[in-house]
Amino acid sequence: MRSEEPLSRRVETLGIVVILAAAAVLRLGWPGLTEFKADEARLLALALDMAQGGGLAVRGISSSVGFPNFPMSVWIYALPLVVWPHLYAATLFTGLLNVLAMAAGYWFVRRYWGAKAALAATLLLAVSPWAIIYSRKIWAQNLLPLFVMGWGISAALAFVERRGKFILLHFLCLAIAVQAHLGAIALVPITAVYLFIFRRRVDWKWVGIGSLAAGATAVPFLLYLWQNRGQAASLSGTVSESVISLQSFQLTATLSLGANIHSLAGPEAFAAYLAQTPGMTAVYWLWAALILGGVGMLIYDWRSKKEISTNQQRTENRKQKTINNQRPASSARVSAEAGVIVLLWLLGPALFFVWHNTPLFLHYFIASLPAQYVAAGLFAARILRGRGWAAWGWAGLGGTAVLQTWAFVSLLFFLGQTATPGGFGAPVERQLAAVEQAKTTLAETNAAEILVVGAGESPRVDEFPAVYDVLLRDVPHRFVDGSRSALFPAQPSVILLADGMATMDLYAKTAVSHTEIPLRPGEGSLHIMALPGSAAPTPDTIFDPPYLLANWVNLLGHDALQTMGEGTAVWQIHWRTGDNPDPASYQFFNHLLDHQGQRLTQADAAAFSPAQWRAGDVVVSRFVLEWEDGGERPYAIHTGMYRYPSLEPIPFLDVAGNPYAEYEAIKIED
Repeated sequence: MRSEEPLSRRVETLGIVVILAAAAVLRLGWPGLTEFKADEARLLALALDMAQGGGLAVRGISSSVGFPNFPMSVWIYALPLVVWPHLYAATLFTGLLNVLAMAAGYWFVRRYWGAKAALAATLLLAVSPWAIIYSRKIWAQNLLPLFVMGWGISAALAFVERRGKFILLHFLCLAIAVQAHLGAIALVPITAVYLFIFRRRVDWKWVGIGSLAAGATAVPFLLYLWQNRGQAASLSGTVSESVISLQSFQLTATLSLGANIHSLAGPEAFAAYLAQTPGMTAVYWLWAALILGGVGMLIYDWRSKKEISTNQQRTENRKQKTINNQRPASSARVSAEAGVIVLLWLLGPALFFVWHNTPLFLHYFIASLPAQYVAAGLFAARILRGRGWAAWGWAGLGGTAVLQTWAFVSLLFFLGQTATPGGFGAPVERQLAAVEQAKTTLAETNAAEILVVGAGESPRVDEFPAVYDVLLRDVPHRFVDGSRSALFPAQPSVILLADGMATMDLYAKTAVSHTEIPLRPGEGSLHIMALPGSAAPTPDTIFDPPYLLANWVNLLGHDALQTMGEGTAVWQIHWRTGDNPDPASYQFFNHLLDHQGQRLTQADAAAFSPAQWRAGDVVVSRFVLEWEDGGERPYAIHTGMYRYPSLEPIPFLDVAGNPYAEYEAIKIED
């Protein structure tokens, strides 16, 4: 089914080996320079649970509207983690699957259009910047290319070559792709169109079998939804109003050309990246011309199909090739029909998302890969075939590949060395270095646990805890929101603390060792501290005896009210957690009153999470009051606690255990 003059097998083999090797280096090399944020961490955690004997996952991570995703991505990522339960195993597995997708794509293009078109298409895919970016980290949508490739190949085998049993593979790959990421749902109507166009060739028995097999893969998730149907119903109204736009075509073009990769550098650093890279406009125009030329050629070949069909029988009877060593008419027809598979593959996702009721993102169009490069490779091979300047044309194509590689590699190392707020996250190698240092300190000091101090306390909600919950899953650890709390356990502990936390000084004053793990320049550091047991600082004012609340919290004292300028003041309360906490969440309230008892301001904030309380814990809670000092003293602060979200007050108890007040009035003299 090849469509051009023979290419030396040795040259072809060397070419594809070099291309795939380069693709593997770009996708698997430097795994420490990937980012690892909340979605990646939660997906890895679910996959590790399954890989380490936690049973079959029945749901994936939650979507942006809170609705759970299919568990398919969890199932896939669990495979490498059975062998090596490490973040890098899943990261490298992502790259490996994408390289395998490229090899499958080469086989596909070579089968229908020949070696030169296959080499050109595979080269373009190998160096496509967005294709590389979407191959380098743990992300559900990054799993798509191999299964989408299987979907496309099986479509050609089933519908074009009339090998009906491959419909089963087609439906299975479609089900896996859609369940890995819902962006692939755009392939469903394309399959329907294939079934209509080639309806006279379809073995409907295999369509039925394939549909049942595809449906079976979703059964665990459907059972989960049924068991949690109340939650699903509560989220059914969260989608936004539908709109019609051509943004889908713009995003498909961006993905195809490798444009706008500087956006990963964020709004503050992208200009610095662009200043050190060559202009890529000419490359984008050439790639666009190749893709559009390929699309036009695929359309032309399909329109010529009837003429090919008319001449087919006569050509086959002669059992010879047409003049100028062209392919047989039967082969031309097969290639034209395979071209329809590719054409709909490329245009289908963009057409599908013209009408949409959610924001569109670039990764929604990963499902179109590698159709655009198949079209471009076919066009390049066709226009350069047998011409005297073909060698120069192929050299030019290789030159664009070099420039695209340069643009990506320079971006990768720029992201690894430059802070990119609002863009690419800190390289995971820095996070892993902090984790290893914390574990080493834990072993050296014989501490009981690691306290992860950063933004937020809940791995389900907050990014910082989500990341370190999975990275520290093999050692005892707790989470502290360093913007509002400092935790001092009764036992020795190790602190892993993010830069910029308001409570950092409280830890630094009591730590017996302190190691910094630098992040990117301008991004600060992660701090590893060893904390002795019962190291809580003494409050400026001690309550003697402590105030006891009905949830068994003891208020131990407070620090002096500190005016910070710019209309704010800081108020810190020292307290001991209850020994038998209930699962409720608690909030502190702090009402600042003037000497006449008039409320000036207040600050309410969550207390350190009761689910994490341990016997002997002392917490320093920090509150920021919006207040300009300057009034007549003495002031007073009314402090207390209440349940959240019920707002039920927690009363104070006297020595006999009887409630006597809902707050304590604390005088502020100085």
